[in-house]
Amino acid sequence: MHLSKHDLFQMNDEWLKKLPAELLLEVSKRLLHDVKELQDRLNQNPDNSSRPPTSQPPWAKTGGSEEQSGAAVECGTAAGAAETAGSSPEETEPAPPVDGQRPLAKKGSGKRPGKQPGSPGHGRSQKLAITARCEHRPELCAACAAALSADAASQAYTAWDEVDIAPQVEGLIGLTFRVTRHTLLEVSCSCGHVSRAQPWRAPADGQWEKVELGEWRLVGPRLAGVIVLLALRMRLSRASIRELLMEMFELTLSTGVIDETIREAGRASLPLEDALVADIVQAAQLHVDETSWPESGVLLWLWALVTTHTVLFLIGPRSREMLENALQDGFLGLLISDGYGVYRAWENRLRCWPHLLRKLRGLAESSDARVSGVGQEMEGLMKTLMAAIYAARIDPPPEGLPARYAKAIERLRHLCEAHRMDDHSVLRSVVREFLYDWNVILRPVAEPHLPLSNNAAEQALRHWVISRTISHGTRSEEGSRAFAFLASLIETCRRRGASAWQYLGTVIAAARKGLQLPTIPAIPATV
Repeated sequence: MHLSKHDLFQMNDEWLKKLPAELLLEVSKRLLHDVKELQDRLNQNPDNSSRPPTSQPPWAKTGGSEEQSGAAVECGTAAGAAETAGSSPEETEPAPPVDGQRPLAKKGSGKRPGKQPGSPGHGRSQKLAITARCEHRPELCAACAAALSADAASQAYTAWDEVDIAPQVEGLIGLTFRVTRHTLLEVSCSCGHVSRAQPWRAPADGQWEKVELGEWRLVGPRLAGVIVLLALRMRLSRASIRELLMEMFELTLSTGVIDETIREAGRASLPLEDALVADIVQAAQLHVDETSWPESGVLLWLWALVTTHTVLFLIGPRSREMLENALQDGFLGLLISDGYGVYRAWENRLRCWPHLLRKLRGLAESSDARVSGVGQEMEGLMKTLMAAIYAARIDPPPEGLPARYAKAIERLRHLCEAHRMDDHSVLRSVVREFLYDWNVILRPVAEPHLPLSNNAAEQALRHWVISRTISHGTRSEEGSRAFAFLASLIETCRRRGASAWQYLGTVIAAARKGLQLPTIPAIPATV
């Protein structure tokens, strides 16, 4: 526990002189620890930490060339604005605005962009009735680390209100909101120091620079879980969520608070990613698919890794490295996919037959009679084999399907070999695809119990494809990270028969207090 400004303000020479030797040693240790940590923070810069370039002090930005100085102004950085603020109108010309950025103030206006000092704020106008109260007391003295007795003198020094959904009451239908007033107390120690209860806050995270995680929140954890579900599963915009809460519950939340809540939920739950990855890696069968996903104008891909009871979504480039990083060289199960070349890195895999049949249907509908004839025959052979596989799952033939349908398989192979150098580019591409993955494609003929389609992954993506159409993707790396993993948790909870919003509420509640996160809902026992 670090010494706060309030703690340090109480420490002076007279107070130190009155302390016993053992308490003085304890206080010295705490001060030394804080001094060392603060020194390390002072030595941090954009070159040795995750701090942004704008965190450099003004003296670190001076001395550069005029060209570099001008670039800072043109980019609209905080440093450039700070340097420009002290310059005269004759010395500094405002740079033209860059697309997507606010223009600097006009020459000679004397004002900087944004809210001006002394202007009225925009605090909450809604007054909520307090329905519950909770007091927070410090347990140990911040100075001497002695335990504070329950009957020690105390008083409130600040408080905050939290709006949340109350636990369900048996026999009652619907949601009930409660407003809890959290009061922080300060308690006097026998050493003379007054210690204050401090709300827990997570340390800064370079991956979540704009996302805070801590107890001091307006939106309670259960309400936060509902907001996440409304945004992702129900595909509501921030404005629509705001309207719904106002219309149905007379609760006013800004779109900014709603967006902040969703991002906070993403950071809070991200430590659970390892557990999902472990379930994926250990699966006997894994369905994989991907679809395009825009992120602030950059084309990325939304990956879906799907098992019977687990779903993991990832947003990133369409590359082999993306999948390898997710599976961590530990996946030994069966990979079911379409024909994307990245999946060929895994030997133990299957091809999706509906994908192949659609390509053959395209050949069969060709205006070229020769190509159409080949497509129709190959399509007919594949459908014959597919029907035989489905029938064998109920009543397998004694000699096995490869022996019973040897002529059909041989004919299919002959057609592929005969047209591998065909002048028709589409036909040539399709038969070469068959030949390249021949054993992978026909493996279910020898093992009829294996899946023939990749529908599990495609169905998992379908909901989010519609979401992409509505929202046009995400707008930052941080937003993509939060979206992908929250979607993963929601889909995994649904497959395991658990309430997604209630589970997310428990995760957010634990993360805000720095406690261990609850485990992902267990896979239901088979009946």
